[in-house]
Amino acid sequence: MACAKLLICDDHPPIRAAVTHIAKELNQDIEIVEAGNGAEALALLERHPDVELVMLDLHMPGMSGFDLLPQLKLRFPSLPVVVLSSDESRATVIDALERGATGYICKSSPTDLLAKFLEHALNGNVVLPTALGGVTRPADNTEPAPAAPQGMAGLGLSPRQLDVLACLLRGMSNKQICRELGLAEGTVKNHTIAIFRALDVTTRAQAVIEASRRGLLIGDRRS
Repeated sequence: MACAKLLICDDHPPIRAAVTHIAKELNQDIEIVEAGNGAEALALLERHPDVELVMLDLHMPGMSGFDLLPQLKLRFPSLPVVVLSSDESRATVIDALERGATGYICKSSPTDLLAKFLEHALNGNVVLPTALGGVTRPADNTEPAPAAPQGMAGLGLSPRQLDVLACLLRGMSNKQICRELGLAEGTVKNHTIAIFRALDVTTRAQAVIEASRRGLLIGDRRS
Protein backbone atom coordinates (compact mmCIF):
# COMPACT_ATOMS: atom_id res chain seq x y z
CA MET A 1 0.00 0.00 0.00
CA ALA A 2 1.50 3.28 -1.14
CA CYS A 3 0.30 5.66 1.58
CA ALA A 4 2.46 5.73 4.72
CA LYS A 5 0.80 8.63 6.59
CA LEU A 6 -2.88 9.60 6.58
CA LEU A 7 -4.51 12.75 8.01
CA ILE A 8 -8.14 12.37 9.09
CA CYS A 9 -9.99 15.66 9.54
CA ASP A 10 -13.43 15.23 11.14
CA ASP A 11 -15.04 16.90 14.14
CA HIS A 12 -16.51 13.61 15.39
CA PRO A 13 -13.99 11.45 17.32
CA PRO A 14 -15.96 8.19 16.67
CA ILE A 15 -15.63 8.76 12.91
CA ARG A 16 -11.90 9.35 13.23
CA ALA A 17 -11.61 6.22 15.36
CA ALA A 18 -13.58 4.15 12.84
CA VAL A 19 -11.47 5.33 9.88
CA THR A 20 -8.30 4.74 11.88
CA HIS A 21 -9.41 1.19 12.68
CA ILE A 22 -10.21 0.44 9.04
CA ALA A 23 -6.91 1.95 7.84
CA LYS A 24 -4.94 -0.08 10.38
CA GLU A 25 -6.75 -3.23 9.27
CA LEU A 26 -5.62 -2.49 5.71
CA ASN A 27 -2.07 -1.52 6.66
CA GLN A 28 -0.82 -1.98 10.21
CA ASP A 29 2.20 0.25 9.51
CA ILE A 30 0.22 3.28 8.35
CA GLU A 31 0.67 6.38 10.52
CA ILE A 32 -2.50 8.28 11.41
CA VAL A 33 -2.71 11.99 12.21
CA GLU A 34 -6.06 13.31 13.51
CA ALA A 35 -7.58 16.80 13.30
CA GLY A 36 -10.90 17.90 14.77
CA ASN A 37 -11.30 21.01 12.60
CA GLY A 38 -9.89 22.80 9.57
CA ALA A 39 -7.48 25.08 11.42
CA GLU A 40 -6.02 22.11 13.27
CA ALA A 41 -5.62 20.23 10.00
CA LEU A 42 -3.63 23.07 8.43
CA ALA A 43 -1.39 23.31 11.49
CA LEU A 44 -0.78 19.55 11.52
CA LEU A 45 0.12 19.51 7.83
CA GLU A 46 2.76 22.13 8.47
CA ARG A 47 4.25 19.85 11.14
CA HIS A 48 3.77 16.66 9.09
CA PRO A 49 4.87 17.45 5.52
CA ASP A 50 5.08 13.71 4.78
CA VAL A 51 1.29 13.22 4.96
CA GLU A 52 0.34 11.51 1.70
CA LEU A 53 -3.46 11.57 1.86
CA VAL A 54 -6.11 13.66 3.63
CA MET A 55 -9.56 12.30 4.50
CA LEU A 56 -11.81 15.34 4.95
CA ASP A 57 -15.29 15.85 6.40
CA LEU A 58 -17.28 18.66 4.77
CA HIS A 59 -19.67 19.79 7.49
CA MET A 60 -17.60 20.92 10.49
CA PRO A 61 -18.03 23.90 12.84
CA GLY A 62 -15.85 26.91 12.14
CA MET A 63 -13.99 26.30 8.89
CA SER A 64 -16.04 23.83 6.84
CA GLY A 65 -14.51 21.28 4.53
CA PHE A 66 -15.77 23.35 1.61
CA ASP A 67 -13.71 26.30 2.85
CA LEU A 68 -10.72 24.16 3.77
CA LEU A 69 -10.43 22.42 0.39
CA PRO A 70 -9.26 25.52 -1.56
CA GLN A 71 -6.77 26.35 1.19
CA LEU A 72 -5.37 22.83 1.12
CA LYS A 73 -4.96 22.97 -2.65
CA LEU A 74 -3.35 26.41 -2.39
CA ARG A 75 -0.84 25.46 0.31
CA PHE A 76 -0.36 21.78 -0.56
CA PRO A 77 -1.30 21.59 -4.26
CA SER A 78 -0.07 18.05 -4.93
CA LEU A 79 -1.60 16.50 -1.78
CA PRO A 80 -4.59 14.23 -2.58
CA VAL A 81 -7.71 15.06 -0.56
CA VAL A 82 -10.57 12.56 -0.40
CA VAL A 83 -13.85 13.77 1.11
CA LEU A 84 -15.54 11.48 3.66
CA SER A 85 -19.04 12.87 4.18
CA SER A 86 -22.61 11.99 5.09
CA ASP A 87 -23.81 14.34 2.33
CA GLU A 88 -24.54 12.11 -0.66
CA SER A 89 -26.08 14.65 -3.05
CA ARG A 90 -24.62 14.77 -6.54
CA ALA A 91 -24.37 18.57 -6.36
CA THR A 92 -22.20 18.34 -3.24
CA VAL A 93 -19.92 15.73 -4.81
CA ILE A 94 -19.46 17.89 -7.92
CA ASP A 95 -18.84 20.98 -5.77
CA ALA A 96 -16.15 19.15 -3.78
CA LEU A 97 -14.46 17.93 -6.97
CA GLU A 98 -14.48 21.41 -8.44
CA ARG A 99 -12.82 22.72 -5.26
CA GLY A 100 -9.97 20.23 -5.66
CA ALA A 101 -11.07 16.98 -4.02
CA THR A 102 -9.52 13.92 -5.61
CA GLY A 103 -12.27 11.56 -4.47
CA TYR A 104 -15.45 11.26 -2.40
CA ILE A 105 -16.57 8.51 -0.01
CA CYS A 106 -19.98 8.39 1.71
CA LYS A 107 -20.05 7.70 5.44
CA SER A 108 -23.23 5.67 4.99
CA SER A 109 -21.34 2.99 3.04
CA PRO A 110 -21.34 -0.45 4.70
CA THR A 111 -18.14 -1.13 6.60
CA ASP A 112 -16.82 -3.64 4.06
CA LEU A 113 -17.50 -1.25 1.17
CA LEU A 114 -15.99 1.66 3.10
CA ALA A 115 -12.87 -0.44 3.62
CA LYS A 116 -12.64 -1.20 -0.09
CA PHE A 117 -13.01 2.47 -1.01
CA LEU A 118 -10.44 3.50 1.58
CA GLU A 119 -8.02 0.86 0.30
CA HIS A 120 -8.41 2.18 -3.24
CA ALA A 121 -7.90 5.76 -2.04
CA LEU A 122 -4.77 4.81 -0.10
CA ASN A 123 -3.42 3.14 -3.22
CA GLY A 124 -3.92 6.30 -5.29
CA ASN A 125 -7.12 5.43 -7.11
CA VAL A 126 -9.86 7.95 -7.81
CA VAL A 127 -12.85 6.90 -5.67
CA LEU A 128 -16.42 8.20 -5.95
CA PRO A 129 -19.86 7.14 -4.62
CA THR A 130 -21.29 4.12 -6.38
CA ALA A 131 -24.57 6.01 -6.91
CA LEU A 132 -22.95 8.95 -8.71
CA GLY A 133 -24.58 9.18 -12.12
CA GLY A 134 -22.45 8.31 -15.13
CA VAL A 135 -19.94 6.21 -13.19
CA THR A 136 -19.83 2.58 -14.19
CA ARG A 137 -19.71 0.15 -11.26
CA PRO A 138 -19.92 -3.64 -10.89
CA ALA A 139 -23.47 -4.97 -11.04
CA ASP A 140 -23.50 -5.91 -7.35
CA ASN A 141 -22.15 -2.48 -6.32
CA THR A 142 -19.67 -4.14 -3.99
CA GLU A 143 -16.50 -2.26 -4.82
CA PRO A 144 -15.00 0.61 -6.82
CA ALA A 145 -14.58 0.07 -10.54
CA PRO A 146 -11.39 -1.86 -11.37
CA ALA A 147 -8.65 -0.27 -13.43
CA ALA A 148 -9.40 -0.29 -17.14
CA PRO A 149 -6.82 -2.25 -19.15
CA GLN A 150 -5.79 0.72 -21.25
CA GLY A 151 -5.10 3.04 -18.26
CA MET A 152 -3.80 6.49 -19.07
CA ALA A 153 -1.65 5.21 -21.90
CA GLY A 154 -4.77 4.26 -23.85
CA LEU A 155 -6.09 7.82 -24.04
CA GLY A 156 -3.98 8.82 -27.04
CA LEU A 157 -2.38 11.71 -25.14
CA SER A 158 1.22 12.88 -25.35
CA PRO A 159 3.55 12.28 -22.37
CA ARG A 160 3.25 15.96 -21.40
CA GLN A 161 -0.54 15.83 -21.61
CA LEU A 162 -0.46 12.79 -19.34
CA ASP A 163 1.61 14.82 -16.88
CA VAL A 164 -1.06 17.54 -16.95
CA LEU A 165 -3.83 14.96 -16.47
CA ALA A 166 -2.01 13.57 -13.43
CA CYS A 167 -1.91 17.09 -11.97
CA LEU A 168 -5.60 17.63 -12.73
CA LEU A 169 -6.48 14.44 -10.89
CA ARG A 170 -4.61 15.76 -7.85
CA GLY A 171 -6.88 18.82 -7.88
CA MET A 172 -4.24 21.31 -9.03
CA SER A 173 -5.21 24.59 -10.72
CA ASN A 174 -3.78 25.69 -14.06
CA LYS A 175 -1.35 28.06 -12.36
CA GLN A 176 -0.18 25.33 -10.01
CA ILE A 177 0.31 22.99 -12.97
CA CYS A 178 2.36 25.69 -14.68
CA ARG A 179 4.68 25.87 -11.68
CA GLU A 180 4.78 22.10 -11.20
CA LEU A 181 5.66 21.30 -14.82
CA GLY A 182 7.38 24.51 -15.88
CA LEU A 183 4.85 25.21 -18.62
CA ALA A 184 3.26 28.41 -19.89
CA GLU A 185 -0.37 28.93 -18.88
CA GLY A 186 -1.50 28.88 -22.51
CA THR A 187 0.22 25.52 -23.00
CA VAL A 188 -1.51 24.07 -19.94
CA LYS A 189 -4.88 25.31 -21.23
CA ASN A 190 -4.25 23.68 -24.61
CA HIS A 191 -3.25 20.41 -22.97
CA THR A 192 -6.35 20.57 -20.76
CA ILE A 193 -8.57 21.01 -23.82
CA ALA A 194 -6.95 17.95 -25.41
CA ILE A 195 -7.44 15.95 -22.19
CA PHE A 196 -11.11 16.92 -21.94
CA ARG A 197 -11.58 15.92 -25.57
CA ALA A 198 -9.90 12.54 -24.97
CA LEU A 199 -12.09 11.87 -21.93
CA ASP A 200 -15.18 13.33 -23.63
CA VAL A 201 -15.81 15.77 -20.77
CA THR A 202 -16.10 19.54 -20.39
CA THR A 203 -15.20 20.23 -16.73
CA ARG A 204 -12.61 19.19 -14.15
CA ALA A 205 -15.24 17.46 -12.05
CA GLN A 206 -16.37 15.42 -15.06
CA ALA A 207 -12.72 14.55 -15.74
CA VAL A 208 -12.35 13.14 -12.21
CA ILE A 209 -15.60 11.18 -12.60
CA GLU A 210 -14.42 9.72 -15.91
CA ALA A 211 -11.04 8.93 -14.37
CA SER A 212 -12.86 7.00 -11.64
CA ARG A 213 -14.85 5.10 -14.26
CA ARG A 214 -11.64 4.17 -16.07
CA GLY A 215 -9.81 3.26 -12.86
CA LEU A 216 -7.01 5.77 -13.45
CA LEU A 217 -4.48 6.43 -10.70
CA ILE A 218 -3.91 9.87 -9.20
CA GLY A 219 -0.54 11.19 -10.25
CA ASP A 220 0.34 8.03 -12.14
CA ARG A 221 0.88 7.38 -15.84
CA ARG A 222 1.06 3.63 -15.77
CA SER A 223 -0.98 1.72 -18.33
